[in-house]
Parts: sequence; C-alpha cells; structure tokens
Amino acid sequence: MDAIVQVLNLNTTLVAQVFNFIMLLIFLRVVVYPHIVRILENRQEFIANNVAAAEEDRKQAEALRQQYLDELQKAKNEAQSIIQKAGKVAEEQAHEIIEAAKAESNRIKESALQDINREKEKAVAELRDQVATLSILVAGKIVSEKMTADIQRSMIDEFIKEAGDLPC
Repeated sequence: MDAIVQVLNLNTTLVAQVFNFIMLLIFLRVVVYPHIVRILENRQEFIANNVAAAEEDRKQAEALRQQYLDELQKAKNEAQSIIQKAGKVAEEQAHEIIEAAKAESNRIKESALQDINREKEKAVAELRDQVATLSILVAGKIVSEKMTADIQRSMIDEFIKEAGDLPC
C-alpha cells in the first residue's frame, strides 16, 4: 500500500482518513442505521396513527354535529307544531267565546223584549182601568141617576173594545 501511496503521490494521512471514513460508514450502516430506520418507521407509524385518529375524531365530531343539527331541527319543528296547535286552540276558544257572547246577548235581548211586552201589557191594562173609571165618572155625570149597572157595564165593554183596537 505504501507503493500505491507513493506512486499516486498521496498523503498517508488522507488515506487513513478515507479508510476511517469508510469504516465509519460501514459501522453506521451495520449498527446504527437499522435502529435509526426503525425509529423513523415507528415515528412515521405514530404520526399515521395520530392522523387516522384525528380523522376518525373529525368524522365523529361531524356525525355529532349533524345529529345535533337534526335534533335542533326536530325541536324547531315540534315548537312550530306546538305554536300552530296553540293558535288553533286559541282561535277555537275565541270562536266559542264569541258564540257564547252572541247567545248571551240574544238571551238578554229576548228577556228585555219579554219585559217590554209585560210592561206594555201592564201599562195598557192600567190605562184601560183608568179610562174605564173616567168613563164611568163622565157617564155618571151625564146620565146621572138614570143609568143602571147593566148599561154601565155594556158602555165600559164597548169603550174597552174601541180602546183595544187603537194602536198603542
């Protein structure tokens, strides 16, 4: 080897360094490199698992989000249904109240009309009595003592009949 070194005019230190470098590369290749490759593969597998777990978590989160959105929409629909039912019930109650008020007003109106008719009949009867009394007094003065009870009664009936035909 010394001959090669002298022929090529190489420095022995340089040759020793190249030899040491090659030995180091072989040592690294045999001893260290497999461990480094295994560590890198483990790291790559760990990262891939983390990415897969993150993707799975994202899918679960999206599924939960969709489930919450569905439940929220269902709750909104139920609320809308309840509001519509309440509106219908309120309309029905309002209609029932209006019908009851109409029935009550009709009953009050009928009662008032009946009261008016009774009072009218009562007033007409009182008026007839007063007219009959006045008629008897007037007739008594006119006829004086010559009038009998039968004549008086027939005159009263005739007067009441004529008074009854008059519009009141």
